[in-house]
Amino acid sequence: MTENDERTRNIAIIGFGASGKTQVADAILYNAKAVQSIGKVIDKTSNMVLEQEEFEHLTTITASLASVESNGIRFNIIDTPSQDGFIGDTVHVLQSVDGVIFVMSAQIDIKQEMEMLLKQIRMFNLPVLFFINKMDAENADFNKSLQVYSAALNIKITPVALPLGSGDKFEGVYSLIDKNIYLYPKDASGHPKQSAGNAPPEAEGLEKGLIESVAESDDALLEKYLNNVKLEISDLSNSIRKAVLSRALFPGIPGSAHLNIGIDKLMEYCSLWLPSPHLIHDKVILQSADGGPAVEVKRSDSEKPVLFVFKTSMDPYAGKMSYARIFSGKIAPDSVLYNAQTGGEEKTNHIYTMIGKKSKAIDSAGAGDIIALAKLQTTKTGDTLKGTKDALLIPPVYKAKKLVAYAVKPKGKSDEDKITQTLNKILEEDTSLSIRRDTQVKELIIEGVSKEQLEIVMHKARRKYGIDLELVLPDIPYKETIKGKADAQGKYKKQSGGRGQYGDVWLKLEPLPRGKGVEFIDSIVGGAIPRQYVPAVEKGVRDAALEGFLAGFPVVDFAATVYDGSYHVVDSSELAFKIAGSFAFKKCMESAIPIILEPIMLIMVIVPESFTGEVIGILNAKRAKILGMESDDSKKQVIKAHVPLSEVQSYGDELRSITKGMGTFDIQFFGYEEVPAHIAEKIISSKNKKEVRV
Repeated sequence: MTENDERTRNIAIIGFGASGKTQVADAILYNAKAVQSIGKVIDKTSNMVLEQEEFEHLTTITASLASVESNGIRFNIIDTPSQDGFIGDTVHVLQSVDGVIFVMSAQIDIKQEMEMLLKQIRMFNLPVLFFINKMDAENADFNKSLQVYSAALNIKITPVALPLGSGDKFEGVYSLIDKNIYLYPKDASGHPKQSAGNAPPEAEGLEKGLIESVAESDDALLEKYLNNVKLEISDLSNSIRKAVLSRALFPGIPGSAHLNIGIDKLMEYCSLWLPSPHLIHDKVILQSADGGPAVEVKRSDSEKPVLFVFKTSMDPYAGKMSYARIFSGKIAPDSVLYNAQTGGEEKTNHIYTMIGKKSKAIDSAGAGDIIALAKLQTTKTGDTLKGTKDALLIPPVYKAKKLVAYAVKPKGKSDEDKITQTLNKILEEDTSLSIRRDTQVKELIIEGVSKEQLEIVMHKARRKYGIDLELVLPDIPYKETIKGKADAQGKYKKQSGGRGQYGDVWLKLEPLPRGKGVEFIDSIVGGAIPRQYVPAVEKGVRDAALEGFLAGFPVVDFAATVYDGSYHVVDSSELAFKIAGSFAFKKCMESAIPIILEPIMLIMVIVPESFTGEVIGILNAKRAKILGMESDDSKKQVIKAHVPLSEVQSYGDELRSITKGMGTFDIQFFGYEEVPAHIAEKIISSKNKKEVRV
């Protein structure tokens, strides 16, 4: 540990949408004199916004780093996304920091993201300060906010400062720590004046509550408290810090980032109570990708470097920028590192500290630092870079749930060749996305967490790479099969001068159990069809099955038996028997009771109990088969059902609307089942209309 290390704070700013967390970050930069004025998202002047889409959607979609100094403390502040479509960046950031500022709105807005974010914080055992923002807003209520948010998160947020007024009368804060009143000017300069006025009437009771909360975290203090020994907050500074670090105390601070009120107190408390890098990450745990034995590496500049890449930014002009936390070791420009995931070699070239988009080159960086590296070749988000060439790595904990899938199509033919290359660049930035090509429906499919996320990806593709793409719901990969048995003759005979063509096949079709595919059986005896032509018959059958019979979907789960036929010693050929095999298959299908199959998904919907009735009702309307319902660890209801894919292609957005953002779901492929007859008729009719238009 060094003195520099002790005076460093690596802090993630998290919070749900519209809580004002980016504004908090902008106010911190201004107070640290890193920028000339307080930027604002609303007027597109924020210093923490990296992507144009964030201004347009008024939401953070990617993590943004700012390294600043204030009162002798170096703050590495990382503003993070909150919406589920972009939460991957946030989880990777939480894996890389030592403490958290959780921003909430004093207007009270309970959202699903709150609980999910706190769960991630708990996973990394990070201490948290709660900043109750927007005290200047209409209907702002600090005390009620503490009660509601504490109940929603199942923790106790303990005030360490009180607001002086609210709404348009909000003018400052009273500190329970130093018992001073701080009044702020209207110009948002953030320079408060201490006042000798009277403390708010509720201060005495809340001070006792704070002392009690601190005492409960320390056995020696608790004994004094229970024995009526008078405890003064001024004597409890170390105890408060220990309580925050152990997550026994969650301080709550009121303020307004818009008016720059309380931001200075927030940063003061971050300095006092949040940890320096060595306290949370005094060692780093490495293990192999297959989960082998773990290895501990001491956190020290003298060790070989170990870095975790928590974010990747791609710019068509500036190139690729990789943001990383150095957990151990020291690096300099032109250091050689190895990617533990790929084994590839990377040269650091330049090392930067960042303030939003602005970069500053530095000569070196060591354990505990958060930096950016330019133009790494193969490294992506979640990778580990090391000074040793081995496969031991820091396992990334984020695994995205792919909840939506859309087909990506170019609006112009000139863009067809650039689609995959462009999307792969965007995938380097966002590991929650994936692309695949569906060979049956012949579409390029992009999968992600929400439709909004995918729409922003399309916007970025147009803005950054000049390619105009659109999202459409993918075609459903229906299949066809048979319910009955049939046999038929397929004969192909052609005489038009010269050598003719002759192939004669007798074929029998039988249904197979679901999921068995296609089985071809050769039952020819006596040389009715020469052996060399039987593979051609099989190919004719399989090719015809791929083309479908009812609506052009592949026919599956049947056995085709060739049991008789005839040939011509001169005119027979592989081509003739292939065509004859396809004829026989199609004739069999006419009387084998063909049906259409649809993909069925296993869905698990997790919602608060108050929404279960409505959710089940809507699932029933979607032809779902409800399998059961049970409570999970968070006392929410988990509804399990089998439901056709065609009914839930856009279910994520629908569920979010029904549950006001408090519901989520997991979905996975279960199998294929027969489509009801009336729906099958519509599918066949729709398919035929498409073919006519083509």
